[in-house]
Amino acid sequence: MSRVMNKEQIAALGIEGGWTMGMPDFVRYGDLDTLNHVNNKVYHAWFENIRVLYIRGLGVEFEEDTPVKPVVRSASIAFNAPMFQDEEYITLCRVAKLGRTSFTIDYAVWCGGSMRVTGDTVMVMVNADGTAAVPVPKGLRDVMIKHDGAKTA
Repeated sequence: MSRVMNKEQIAALGIEGGWTMGMPDFVRYGDLDTLNHVNNKVYHAWFENIRVLYIRGLGVEFEEDTPVKPVVRSASIAFNAPMFQDEEYITLCRVAKLGRTSFTIDYAVWCGGSMRVTGDTVMVMVNADGTAAVPVPKGLRDVMIKHDGAKTA
């Protein structure tokens, strides 16, 4: 089981950027591609793992019958340097901005004193059957603003 880090623990390591959640781990053999560095798709999985923990950590549960829920609209990754087997790293996240029906989660992978990878996911709130965008619930907005200092559009 991974240990989740809060913003004070992250800052104490000298990691700048106002990250509000971190998850330490290490690169496994199964994370590698044929060039023996972390496969590009693995970063999406790392980001998804911390995103789920982040949303649960806010005290928000989206069940099948929940009237609104977030879905991924887009995801992007920028690669700064490769990562290799057994390297220890911290996956970081924070909500950067809030729109009326969406929010953007920023991510980074900090390893060996630098950001090896950065990325973001735009999440859109949709109705229960996923047919229409709906406003981000006020309670969720308030938590993201207070917890992360998310900027509103």
